[in-house]
Amino acid sequence: MSSPHEEPVPLVLTASLTSGVVRVTRGLRASMELIEHVLKLDHVDWETTLSVGDTEFRSTKDGPYPNHQMRVSVSPPTGYAALNYIDHDDPKVLIANSYNSLQSPPPVDLIFNGDAGSMFPRSAAIPIGVARDALHEWLRTRARPKCVEWQPFDRY
Repeated sequence: MSSPHEEPVPLVLTASLTSGVVRVTRGLRASMELIEHVLKLDHVDWETTLSVGDTEFRSTKDGPYPNHQMRVSVSPPTGYAALNYIDHDDPKVLIANSYNSLQSPPPVDLIFNGDAGSMFPRSAAIPIGVARDALHEWLRTRARPKCVEWQPFDRY
């Protein structure tokens, strides 16, 4: 429990959206609003990449490489999304995709990497509402969400 005099841990969400726009939010409310915006975008040609931290994330060709990064792809017309999570501190599963174990994979192709034109495996497709819950949990914990099943992913 924090004392009334402690400053809350800052929450900064940096987003590179499927539209090519970069947005930065500060605080939980503004970050959750940005998540809602991301989940309404139809990710046809490009994914959205989200980085959460104490400061705005900026990168160069030499790094730094963000930890606790989430790659998101959404298809609002089909009702599905896919998530990819990177945690450089996890010794067992560095990179993982969301996993839909409750049903056969839906016939939806979700973009994984617009540069390469690669797609998420169909088994990564989860309902948008589940992806929303996972992204909200991620903002609060800065860890791979436990409300979603994950499968290791090593095809970078």
